[in-house]
Amino acid sequence: MNKSPVRVTQLSNGIRVISERIPQGRSVSIGIWVRCGSAFETQDNNGIAHFMEHMFFKGTRTRSAREIAHSLESLGGNINAATGKELSVYTALVIDEHMPVAVDVLLDLVQNPLFSPQDISKEKKVVLTEINHALEDPEEMVLDFFYMDLFHDHPLGYLIYGNAKNVKKFTQQNLVDFLRQYYRPERMVMAAAGRVDHDAFAAEVEKRISVQEATSGEAPAWPSPPGDHSGGQAGGKHRHVHKSMQQAHLCTGFRLFPYSDARKYAMILLDMLFGSGMSSRLFQNIREKYGFAYSVYSFVDFMSSTGVFGCYMACDNRKVDMALDLLQREFDKLRRHGVSREELDMIKRQARGNIILGLEGSSRRMHKIAETEIYDADHLKPEEVVRKVESVTTAQIAELVEAVMDESQRVTSLLVPH
Repeated sequence: MNKSPVRVTQLSNGIRVISERIPQGRSVSIGIWVRCGSAFETQDNNGIAHFMEHMFFKGTRTRSAREIAHSLESLGGNINAATGKELSVYTALVIDEHMPVAVDVLLDLVQNPLFSPQDISKEKKVVLTEINHALEDPEEMVLDFFYMDLFHDHPLGYLIYGNAKNVKKFTQQNLVDFLRQYYRPERMVMAAAGRVDHDAFAAEVEKRISVQEATSGEAPAWPSPPGDHSGGQAGGKHRHVHKSMQQAHLCTGFRLFPYSDARKYAMILLDMLFGSGMSSRLFQNIREKYGFAYSVYSFVDFMSSTGVFGCYMACDNRKVDMALDLLQREFDKLRRHGVSREELDMIKRQARGNIILGLEGSSRRMHKIAETEIYDADHLKPEEVVRKVESVTTAQIAELVEAVMDESQRVTSLLVPH
């Protein structure tokens, strides 16, 4: 029997420890994954999850900010973090013999932060600069607007980095309360991939993690699922104006099903065919054939209770209507004519290569098993994923297009020069 290299252990305090052993190489990628992101926030504290990510690196009860940076870099490793809509992730990459040090540093960050008022005051300036920088990136801005327009007042539409007004008013007590509410062992997955022994890894985690007291009540496992568009209104076009731009930027798309939905593999193939890569329909037709855009692509984003399929393009402001018309033609062509067997076979070969090549590094493997575990999905071996991809039929693609690409629910966000 071909035993799966992925092992999962739930410790007595609720944290799930997962690992995948990769015998070749010496690297180990380790990550703490927490059910915590901007979708768990309110309008009044939007941005606090991202701000907290910054503050974890400013010092703990046992390490200064300099010692945190030095702890793994001095061993040839590195440490990083990211905040998303539903997840906050803290990662480290080290050689196998330094796995215990990496576990200790990562857990120290999220369990023992100082949150000193002086550091809070200084880091606010850093985050405000980051917000201003984001407001100067039109591609990032239109994607943010797209999520806001797609989810309206639901927290999934909130900006991950929040807004200046909220950041300026965050206090030490705000951070402490948010930490106690969301950074609890039962909301965490600790993952490792590479040359790692699962039992030794689990023992290191259990030795260092403690149960934290919640502030009041239990935090939701996941954000409430988004309902229909506010006021019962279906999709539409939303125009946003920004003065310091030369080009127009647009993003259009639909809501999808969640991460655990079995149609995910067909959707990944559809995304690859439609707009992911230089051989995709969008790239070949809109950029190569007509030369309307330098940058054009599609993307999928799966979450706990929903998902997103979107298409992005940047073009001359005078050609926005023509660009939208070309996009509309591609959607219509997909609905009317579907996907040929030859085209689907080509995309399957591309997907198979992506899967195999993408899982060769320990970091990608760690992200894959951690994301699967925290979303309570089934762990599949690479060959099982390939089989699921290769089993997708043209009829399933057609059914997916019919189910997902409802024009009445399509949202289009435009960012145009003043």
